[in-house]
Amino acid sequence: MISTLEHDIQEQVISQSIPGFSLAIVKGQEVVYSNGFGVTNLEDGGVPVTKNTLFRIGSLSKPLTATAIMILVDQGRLDLDVPIIEYVPFFSLKDLGATNKITLRMLLSHTSGLPDGTDIVGSRNVDALEQYIRRDVPKLSLIAPPGLLFSYSNHGFNIAGYVAEYVTQTYFPELMRDLLFKPLGMSRTLYDPLMAMTFPLALPHERTETGHTVVRPFYENVANYPSWFAMSTAADYAKFLLIHLNATPLLSATAIREMHTLQVSRYNLQQLGCGLSFITEDYNGTPTIRHGGAIGTYTSFMLAAPEQQLAIVTLASQDYGIDLAYEILDQLLETTPDHTKPEVMIPNRSDWERYTGYYLGNQNGLVQIINDGQQLKMHLNGSEMTLHAHQNKLYFSQDTDGNSITTVGFVEDENEDVHYIVLNGQTCKRIEQEQVTQPKINWSVIEGTYSNGSISFGLKAFNDQLFLLDEDQEYFCRPLFGPFFFTEEQGLLEIKKHEHRTLLIVQGSWEFDQLGIESSPI
Repeated sequence: MISTLEHDIQEQVISQSIPGFSLAIVKGQEVVYSNGFGVTNLEDGGVPVTKNTLFRIGSLSKPLTATAIMILVDQGRLDLDVPIIEYVPFFSLKDLGATNKITLRMLLSHTSGLPDGTDIVGSRNVDALEQYIRRDVPKLSLIAPPGLLFSYSNHGFNIAGYVAEYVTQTYFPELMRDLLFKPLGMSRTLYDPLMAMTFPLALPHERTETGHTVVRPFYENVANYPSWFAMSTAADYAKFLLIHLNATPLLSATAIREMHTLQVSRYNLQQLGCGLSFITEDYNGTPTIRHGGAIGTYTSFMLAAPEQQLAIVTLASQDYGIDLAYEILDQLLETTPDHTKPEVMIPNRSDWERYTGYYLGNQNGLVQIINDGQQLKMHLNGSEMTLHAHQNKLYFSQDTDGNSITTVGFVEDENEDVHYIVLNGQTCKRIEQEQVTQPKINWSVIEGTYSNGSISFGLKAFNDQLFLLDEDQEYFCRPLFGPFFFTEEQGLLEIKKHEHRTLLIVQGSWEFDQLGIESSPI
C-alpha cells in the first residue's frame, strides 16, 4: 500500500502543481509512514520537502492549544466550567452578561457566541496577546448567546490561549514549548518566523497565469498564535497525534476522552459536532475526529479514528490533502460508503410557524424557510427544496435518488424561539423581511481591487453579472439583497461603507479596503 501511495501522491503533486506537501500516518503507538513531496520554493529551486519540513498549519494550531489547556486542567490549574473572568479579572466584552458567563469549555468547543475573524498581520511584540485581550476583545459583539450553538471562532481560541498565559504567567509560545512541544519531542513546532527561517520551510505560493509566485511578506500576528499561527512538520504533528491515540503521563485518558466527546451538535445525519477543538463525525460508521487549517495558500488537515488507533496528518503549501486523508482512511480501515437512506419521521407541524422566515449565514448565504401548509420548504440562494423531518428539530432535503443533500437544524432558545438555524453544520441568523427588500447596490462603484495589506480580491462586472477575482480564478457573485452577495467558493460577501472607506467583508469577518478609488455612495 505504501509504495502505491507514494507513487499516487507524487503524480498528484506534479499534475496539480502542488509546490510542497508532507504526510504522516500514525497507527497504534508508532508512526508507520511519513514523507515529503515537491520542493520548498518553486521560484529559486528550493530544497526537497521532507517529513521534517516546516509548514504553516493554520487552525491545526487549535488542537495544540486545547491540549495544552487540558494538561493544565489535569494539573488542577484550570477548570473548564469556571467563568474565565475568574481567571482574568479584566476580561470584558460589549455584552457584560456574556462576560460573566463564558467558560473555557465554551471557548474550546466554539459555543461562546464569539465571532470569527482576527487580523492576518499584527504586532510581533511578546505582549501582543495581552494587548489584544485588553484593546480588541472588549469591542467584540456576540453573534449568538453563550452556550447556545456552534459558531467557529478564532477569537475564542486566542482568549483561551491568553487564559493559560495569564494563569501560568508565561508567554504563550514559551508555555506551549515547555508544556507540550518539548515533552513530546516536537522540536520543530513553533510560532516565531525568525526561528522558522533557520529550518527548511515550505513557502506559500500563489498561482498566476505564468506559474507560481512566492507570497510575500510572511504573515505574522502574535495575538493569533493560539488560534491559527503555529508552524509544524508532518513528523512533529504525528507525535502530537500519538498522545491522542494513547494515554500518556502527559495527558490523561479522561482529558483525551473529554476532547474527543461531542460537546455541541451541528445538526447533521452523521453526528457532526464539536468536541474540545476537534470536529467530531461518524464517517461511514466509524467515529472520527478531525480538524483543518488554512492560512494564505497553506492547507493542513488531520483526521483520526481513535477507536481504531489510526490518524493521518497532511501539510501543503497549496489546497491539497483533505481528500487524500479520507482515501487513506478508507484503504486502511476498509470502509465502505454508507448508502442507507435517512429515516423520515412524522413532523410536528405545530413547530413550523416558529421556523419560517429569512436567515443569513456567512458560509451559506440567504435562506428562507417556508410553510406552505402541507410541507416545510427551503429557498437557498435561489434554489427551492422540500425539507423532511429526521429527528425533532432536524430536517433534511433529498436528491432524486433519496440521498440527503442538505441538513437543517432549528435551534431553540430558552423561550423556545428560533433565531438561528444550522445549515449543513454552519450557523445562519434570522433577519427581518424588511432587510431582504433592500435595493441592490450600484455595481459600477464597487468594481476594483480590495486588500487587507496581505491578501487581495477583485470585483468585476461583466454582462450584467458580478465576479469575485481570487488569484487566477473568477467566481460568480449571486446578488442577494442590498449590499450582500454569495459565492459558492468564498461564502457571503458584503460591501460596506465606513467613513471614507469602501470595504469588502468576506464571511462576515474579514475586511478588505477598496484600493485607488474614492469612496462613493453605494
